Amino acid sequence: MLHTLGLWNTRLFRYFPLAIDLTIQPLLYLYVVSVTGSLSKLRRPAILHLLPSFLLMGHALLVYVRVLPLDDFSEKSKVAAAFAYNAVKEIEDYLSVLSFGIYLFLSISRLRMYRSWLYDTISDSSYPTYGWLRNLLLLIGGLTVLLLANITLDYGTDYGQTNFFHWQLFYFLMTVIIYYIGFQASKQTNLPIQATVTVNKADQIAPVSPEKLPQIRMGIEALLEKERIYRNPTLTLTEMARRLDVSPNALSFTISTSYEKSFRDLINEYRVEEVKEKLVTGRLSHLSILGIALDSGFNSEASFYRVFKKHTNCSPKEFQEQHR
Repeated sequence: MLHTLGLWNTRLFRYFPLAIDLTIQPLLYLYVVSVTGSLSKLRRPAILHLLPSFLLMGHALLVYVRVLPLDDFSEKSKVAAAFAYNAVKEIEDYLSVLSFGIYLFLSISRLRMYRSWLYDTISDSSYPTYGWLRNLLLLIGGLTVLLLANITLDYGTDYGQTNFFHWQLFYFLMTVIIYYIGFQASKQTNLPIQATVTVNKADQIAPVSPEKLPQIRMGIEALLEKERIYRNPTLTLTEMARRLDVSPNALSFTISTSYEKSFRDLINEYRVEEVKEKLVTGRLSHLSILGIALDSGFNSEASFYRVFKKHTNCSPKEFQEQHR
């Protein structure tokens, strides 16, 4: 707005302090950490991630205070040059790209670790998978590439001296991302659960002897087919492992090896099959489709419809009509 509205060419807004380019990236990462775990588990205090931004903002504020009393723009420029304003801004631009790369990598890794933990250990459908957050990180990754291209055009060629279109495109895409965040935020409800467990990849899979694999698998099938343990909507890998008297790592290894799917997908598959069987046979016909889903282990309407369509490629209503 400073440039497109011409505010930069006014006495009050010339060199207005807006050194916030290094703030977005750590805040994005801290948000990902907050919804997938706990900020208290960070190796360093959260405020330290914002320290570079504070330092650059302090420099920008110092320049602004020094040039504010001056009316002549050339005098303002001389004072700003004495404080290496343009050089610092160029460094800030390159640091922004570097910071985006680092924090996007950390954010994507954190989200991937959370989703891996979720699918491998939790069957409770009230846990969010944050697919929209993954899409947001990918969008910001594309924005980072455009940012690097714009900086290259400004400092590597003369294009930025006479054209502003590349920055208008950048800010347009940033606006789209902001509205995307707002749209997703408007759909969020009070999340009932916040994950506080993270996965140590070194301990995620424990070796199980070939002789013991069939034994564990038989125990899994007994719990799922005879006891129908999947009807417990909050069933976890740890609880199931305790029933089988094996370690969670051994159970996770057995499921991934024998069924070639995650714990969450295995449990949801049994839940969907029970719903399908009840819809076809007419059992519990006094219940609605949602009531049948809840009776089969689902505890969320939205997640039930999503999971059912994932396994059958149709909605529960469509499936019921097809098998009348």
